[in-house]
Amino acid sequence: MSPLEQLRAASPARPEDRLDSWKAIAAYLGRGVRTVQRWERDEGLPVHRLAHEKRGSVYASRREVDGWWESRRQSLSSGASTHDASTETADPATGRQLQRVTWKAAATFWPALSSDGRLLAYVSDGGRDDVPPQIWLQQIGGSAACITSGVCERSHLAFSADDTRLVFTASDTTGSSVYSMPTLGGEPRLLKRAALGGRPSPDGKWLAYISLHEPGGIRIASMASAVERTIGRDLLDVSFVVWSPDSTHVLVQAHVDPTAEPDYWIVPIHDETHAAANTGIMQRLRQRGHFNITLPASWANDSVIFSVITTEGVRIARQALSPETFQPTGDTELLTHGGELDVFPTANGERVAFVRTHADQNLWWIAIDPTSGMPSGPLRRLTRGPGFIAQLSATRDGRTLCYFLARRTGAGPVLRDMETDSEVAFAPADDHGFPALSPSGRWLASGGREAGPRAMRPIYIGSVADGETRKLADDCGGRPRQWLDERLLVIERFGSRLNSIALLDTTNGDQRELLVSAEQSISNARVSPDGQWIAFDATSRGASGASALSSGLTLGPGGRPSVFVARMRTDEQIPDADWILVDRSASHPCWSADGSLLYYLPTVPSLEFRNVVRARRFDAPSGSPLGDSFTALTLSEMIVPAAMAGTAPIATKDRLVFVLGDFRGDVWML
Repeated sequence: MSPLEQLRAASPARPEDRLDSWKAIAAYLGRGVRTVQRWERDEGLPVHRLAHEKRGSVYASRREVDGWWESRRQSLSSGASTHDASTETADPATGRQLQRVTWKAAATFWPALSSDGRLLAYVSDGGRDDVPPQIWLQQIGGSAACITSGVCERSHLAFSADDTRLVFTASDTTGSSVYSMPTLGGEPRLLKRAALGGRPSPDGKWLAYISLHEPGGIRIASMASAVERTIGRDLLDVSFVVWSPDSTHVLVQAHVDPTAEPDYWIVPIHDETHAAANTGIMQRLRQRGHFNITLPASWANDSVIFSVITTEGVRIARQALSPETFQPTGDTELLTHGGELDVFPTANGERVAFVRTHADQNLWWIAIDPTSGMPSGPLRRLTRGPGFIAQLSATRDGRTLCYFLARRTGAGPVLRDMETDSEVAFAPADDHGFPALSPSGRWLASGGREAGPRAMRPIYIGSVADGETRKLADDCGGRPRQWLDERLLVIERFGSRLNSIALLDTTNGDQRELLVSAEQSISNARVSPDGQWIAFDATSRGASGASALSSGLTLGPGGRPSVFVARMRTDEQIPDADWILVDRSASHPCWSADGSLLYYLPTVPSLEFRNVVRARRFDAPSGSPLGDSFTALTLSEMIVPAAMAGTAPIATKDRLVFVLGDFRGDVWML
């Protein structure tokens, strides 16, 4: 009996033939809503829409779904005899053969290839909306098996040198640690506590990892003894580590100074007389108008394989290295074309596996009851089309919404009239991101980036009326977050694993620290509507790596943030002792229009993708949270891509506005 037949046998049959919603279709197929939506788009699942209703009012015939399922099952069975249940196609630009190796249409991350290229491991939710992601294992061309269980976030997968064990990072509310387990499944064994990104060397002698207790560098531990040491001590904000094929060097993404842009560095593990060498790969990319994503790269033969942001989407790229100097030789080559988001590359010899996702990231909103502040009614879409949307702000009256929009046709701030649903681009210059609209809507602040080895972050102040823009300073050290009034701007500043919040005077460029901590990284600050309180999330030292740049993605070192509030001060720094805890394992706070509710996004089970909005009532005079926190909204069809910078929701008097997306995809190989 097929899985679908077993599901039906266990469920009472409905007398009618019609399935009247995405949820009903998903339940009938035993999958999640986002999976069947992906199947409709990519696999031809027969779903119909009511002509007189808005998009989202759908239905399907059980008989048509049965026929589609049977044909799909037969095609997969048929394909197994010739292509091992995979699909092969040619990249339209390079002619390289592409092979699809998973068919889950799921939230998929961190693929890893075995040394012989026959086994694939990856993290996935299996296409289900109601289960936490687990580690899956499959033979290339074969079926997949889930080999873990429980609510625990897993990342940074790697095979041991002999392919008998999997090494991975596990993160929960207590932090992140490196484990190993038998490749075919079994009990995990702790390797390193308060660590992440563990990688066994190709010769099986060493384990490289990032210690969350160390201020910088990479830890190298012997697999046969207790010998352990730190290399590359000057490197800060190390986001990953990978080995050279001959096990003599490691490649990391890092910088030597918080004011310097991160790049790929190569560090010898034995010769301490030779310092880490900067490859300059990312600097070369920035000069070409491309940007790197803070995700692990791979080192195969004489090349570095990584993801790169281009004007046509996120691609897999290859940069050849000189075998003598490890410096780049020739231009960077794009290996993939046609996908919207090609990420998590892992290479082995001549084979490269990666996750290909057709991201649908757009603005959505849901109505808010003006009395209770609770969301009600259906989610409604504000924008359409592939691309990148983030960094929401609004005027005090909620009539104008501002956000950053990046499409293939261009990128920059956009102003949207929430009453007429009309929008206009505000683009004073190229590569302006992180827009923040002043309370009256008169001014728009935006952040820029300048190509160069130093991390220069100018801030621009533009007049919405005439578009005239002035640069406030060549380097403001951070990016705009929110205007306090028509003069003072709250900005997020960057440091080594420790972000802080400052106030910037837009008339003269003066700054003063607002929220700073020696042990916690602070982000996502939002001032209450009356200007008396500031909400933010803070993560313990070592738990938040280098922040995403203007349009980047960051999956930094582990740990869970907590949401706090504090009474606003404009004349002095707010001490840690005055922080009031709202909730643990949560981030991205957002005030209701009247300041009586604080919405936020819990981080369990997933730190990168969220589908639940929780809230807590707030007493403005005392600053005390009232009662217990409660679930205000559960998103079933779309998710908040919290791993991307600037995706905190925003509330107006009658709406809660989100950046939501469908980031499900599959593993491909070239």
